[in-house]
Amino acid sequence: MGLATILSPLIVGMIADKFFSSRKVMGTLHLINAAVLLLIPKYILSHNNTMFLVMIFIVGLLFYPTAALANSISFRHASGVKTFPVIRVFGTLGFITIGFILGQLGFSGSIMTWYIASVAGACLGLYCFSLPNTPPKDKGGEFKIADMLCLDALSLFKDKNFSVFMLSTFFLMIPKTAYSAYIPVFLKSLGFDNAASMLQIGTFFEIIFMFVLSFFLMKFGFKNVILLGAVCWIIRCFLLSHSATDNHIIYVLIALMLQSFCWDFFFTAGDIYVDSKAGEKIKAQAQSLRFIVSNGLGLMFASTVCGKIFNNTVVLNDVQEMSQWKGFWIYPMIISAIVSLCFFIFFKDGSKKKVNSSAA
Repeated sequence: MGLATILSPLIVGMIADKFFSSRKVMGTLHLINAAVLLLIPKYILSHNNTMFLVMIFIVGLLFYPTAALANSISFRHASGVKTFPVIRVFGTLGFITIGFILGQLGFSGSIMTWYIASVAGACLGLYCFSLPNTPPKDKGGEFKIADMLCLDALSLFKDKNFSVFMLSTFFLMIPKTAYSAYIPVFLKSLGFDNAASMLQIGTFFEIIFMFVLSFFLMKFGFKNVILLGAVCWIIRCFLLSHSATDNHIIYVLIALMLQSFCWDFFFTAGDIYVDSKAGEKIKAQAQSLRFIVSNGLGLMFASTVCGKIFNNTVVLNDVQEMSQWKGFWIYPMIISAIVSLCFFIFFKDGSKKKVNSSAA
């Protein structure tokens, strides 16, 4: 899936920037993806692992570009700073709702999940064609080899501040992955049998603070808001590390509630920052590039690093397990601290004027 995330988003972003309306590209991808999802249960039931993995790879190729396209459409038709966080809330609400519905119907871990995903994908694909028209800004322009390689989007790295932000995103995927992959295991080790329910605390606060993100951006600027998001990863990992041995549930609760700052103030604010830096002709490519750095290359790298840290520090059901967990969370805390410090020193693009202009 990580490989699929790297391969497709930039190319699809280029297609949306030069040839076809973003809504048509996104709708077509969702409809094809719905058909692929419908085939997956067949290979699961026949124990055809090879074809199952092939289908999952195709799902990644088709689905991942749609996240960047959704951002691109939102920024084209809404005031980025003022409106995008509110639009983004509905993604979180959808995540909560479908999880609740699947749980209530008893479909968690069931093959029915794939059929539901297929139907939902088909409905979403059809709905995309009703979205506001978002024609390519560079339609009719000369097509060059550079377009195929998406060099226009990559040229954004010539901006030092943009490069600093992207590198910060890449390395901050390590604490983000450590949290998302291992927090359920950690909570179970602490004695919480309802880890999934506990995690909804963070989701709830994420929704609340998404509504005030625009205020913080316009009041304090990109640098201060994004830096706060990075610093909160330090605090979160610190609290989780100490909760492993101090047995204070309040540490865990605060760490969960920090989801609002850790996600909204760094990653969602980052989406808005990238849009503000991209020219009109490469906005879809720019969002795709952001997605590749975080959920593609960043996630692959972070998964490898976090896996090695976990395997070398934690032995589940060991008598020293909790002290080992304490050591585990120290590593992403240190990485978060380094990222925060480097971002503070080298990122200079934080004026409130730039944020206000992107909201206009």
